[in-house]
Amino acid sequence: LVTHVTSSSFTPAAQWPKLWDPRAMTLTSLVEEIRSLLSQGKIDTSPLLNCEQDEGETKPVTSPSDDGHELSEVEAVFNLTNTVMGVGVLTVPFAFRLSGYISILLILVTILVTSQTGCYIGSALKLASRSSQARLVPRRGRDFAFLAQLGFGGTGEKVMSFVTSLEIWFALVTYIVMNGVNISAFCHGAVSQRLSCCLAALMVFLPMRIYSYLSVVASAALAVAAISLISAALTMDEWANPYDHLGSPALVQLQNVPRSIGIIVFCFAGHPCFPLVYECMKEPWHWRRSVYFTFFLAFFYYGGLGVFGYLVFGQDLQASVTQNVELLPQARLFRQASFLAFAVKIQFTAPLPLNAIMVALWRPEGQQEWPLGRVLALVALTAVTLVTAVAFSKDVAVVAALTGSLFTMSTSVIFPAAIHLCLAQRYEVANLMSLTYLPHFLILVFGVVMAVAGTYLSLLDLFAGHLA
Repeated sequence: LVTHVTSSSFTPAAQWPKLWDPRAMTLTSLVEEIRSLLSQGKIDTSPLLNCEQDEGETKPVTSPSDDGHELSEVEAVFNLTNTVMGVGVLTVPFAFRLSGYISILLILVTILVTSQTGCYIGSALKLASRSSQARLVPRRGRDFAFLAQLGFGGTGEKVMSFVTSLEIWFALVTYIVMNGVNISAFCHGAVSQRLSCCLAALMVFLPMRIYSYLSVVASAALAVAAISLISAALTMDEWANPYDHLGSPALVQLQNVPRSIGIIVFCFAGHPCFPLVYECMKEPWHWRRSVYFTFFLAFFYYGGLGVFGYLVFGQDLQASVTQNVELLPQARLFRQASFLAFAVKIQFTAPLPLNAIMVALWRPEGQQEWPLGRVLALVALTAVTLVTAVAFSKDVAVVAALTGSLFTMSTSVIFPAAIHLCLAQRYEVANLMSLTYLPHFLILVFGVVMAVAGTYLSLLDLFAGHLA
């Protein structure tokens, strides 16, 4: 039995020599002193580590997060929602144009898969906490690279870091392209991707504490943008109603399913952020419920706006639905509000992935965070990002589909299922052939098949578009 003295029960200094002086201390006197403290209630006999486990799921032993602040369940849901529900919704209606109304089922399947892999991330981190390596890594440092190193060694860590960095960079390029569309529409073509990219680079120098306020503004801007988008569409005298004109092709086009899934999965590229939220939770055993509630909201957000956009604009949908709203002269107020709000949301989001890529390329060292060499590296990264965004400014849906199929499918679908299987076999001595782990293998098959098919079709579309 491990015991510890309570904070109000320290032995007076005058008695220390009696207890701890080797010349005065005897076994009998020590036992008598401990009995005296026990009788006075000054020693807490509860174990420091609770090693007993009830049957079923247990509440893991937790410790405060590194900065002393722990997230409540509501705060965790807010952070997850802010990560999952974003500007990817601008391309979701285009997924309906590609595959028809069946895309609502594709959204449902994608949400079922990615919500389950989100739960796997929490379970994997719980298993990883049993490892000896976890003692050397602070809770906030247990990210995807930590899990990959623990499960697959140094090579796995390098591969995951590389894939995650590429995913973040392609997502940044997509954000810049989207924002170029919104800024150009709001300013009537005066400025575009160049302004958005340069502003993102400048905002990297802002203190991180500022982003807590910008996050609130960005979330409010997203709500305003969605409401303005719907309001603008409601001003139309007639909607497209594609089924009335196309018939069965408006319901399903199977040849485009991998493309649509790539666009939809791109919206759920935030899984690499999940470990930080989990490790900061005050009650991590509520992680699964937090994830399910977040993705329940995401279904109505993406599914609702996707169906609405397809119902209103039909086969005339552009890669970004704001391009269709731009053609509604009778809804000038709503469309301008939508352009501006989406631009604010994207602009306040873009510096975060840009900064994350910079940290991966050149970690800050010493007291000077931005030496001249690191500033020049940021300028070079910004230039490459801008050139790429301008080159693919007409292919935003294709870039989103490629990023979702090739990178997001790897980080948000395949890796969480694989790492949880690996750690479960190592720390739970689990029988991977049991029905318990059947969903893992189904998710892995889904991820691999859709990654290969979606990437192949997206590359075909990309090269065909440029050749044309």
